[in-house]
Amino acid sequence: MRKRLLVIGSAYPKEEFDFLGRYAETHWLDEMDGEGLESLLPTIDCVLVNFWPSELGPERLAKMSRLSFVQSGLAGVNQIPLRNLGEGVVVCSNAGAYSDEVGEYAWGLLLAAAKKIVKYDRAVRTKGFARPPTPLLGREVMTLKGRTLGVMGYGGIGRSVADIGRAFGMRIMVYSRREVNEEGVAAFRGERGLGQMLPQCDVLVLALPLTKSTTGMLGKDELELMKRDSVIVNIARAEIVDRRALYNHLVRNGQFIFATDVWWSKDGQESYAPELPFLELDNFIGTPHASGPSAVVGGRPLRFALENIERFLKGEQPRNVVRREEYV
Repeated sequence: MRKRLLVIGSAYPKEEFDFLGRYAETHWLDEMDGEGLESLLPTIDCVLVNFWPSELGPERLAKMSRLSFVQSGLAGVNQIPLRNLGEGVVVCSNAGAYSDEVGEYAWGLLLAAAKKIVKYDRAVRTKGFARPPTPLLGREVMTLKGRTLGVMGYGGIGRSVADIGRAFGMRIMVYSRREVNEEGVAAFRGERGLGQMLPQCDVLVLALPLTKSTTGMLGKDELELMKRDSVIVNIARAEIVDRRALYNHLVRNGQFIFATDVWWSKDGQESYAPELPFLELDNFIGTPHASGPSAVVGGRPLRFALENIERFLKGEQPRNVVRREEYV
């Protein structure tokens, strides 16, 4: 029986799906009315999705009796309702599809924070700006060569961040759930390992997926372990960091800088108006989740996702299969 793919999202160029025609019929959710969707649901074998739509709530999901594969267009899968999917449904992330672009963006935030670029840009725009004394400027700017870069999450993005760090002459430390044996990389695992790594980091980049174990992973105790002039860059998910603990830490430690491209959710969506007044703090830098789109426009995430769907349709083992117990 010919398989059927349901595509959720309207931003995909349809011609990119043509090669899948030999394996499956492709249907587009945004082109269907309610009646058409209801008749199609029991025949769907696989789904491509970035953000799960309200149209496919638990009742409609229960009607998708043939569903056996869900491919995320994003690197993470925390937006997919894993609890409502049958145990036999294979879910795959799109890990690796965003690595270089997001890694570069992380370094943009890192340099902006470490070199005080945002702070100085704001300062020179103020009326009557007077240049601070040279020694003060020199002390405020962090020289990265010889410093320690910590990377939490050592997948594609984390490796890209570490590679750039080597070019800057930094010591590399990584925290990973998997064992890492690489020359020139100090690797840490588990709660004890995190406690050993954090005090040594001058810069920490968060590149972890959001799972049960990583939610709130950086709280008051972990932040207190870090140096008072550290920089944290978050290009993963905001909920990895406890927002109240972070806000209090930034208020108490003016030299500590937090730079983020990801934001805490409100009503299921990222909110750029956080409940706590982060945007009033000079040591908080934020951008509107721009790192991922820089990869999307190049087309690599879609190609990665479609190639994985092709593996499934051909009966091959797909890549990036999610371990459901880490999320549910």
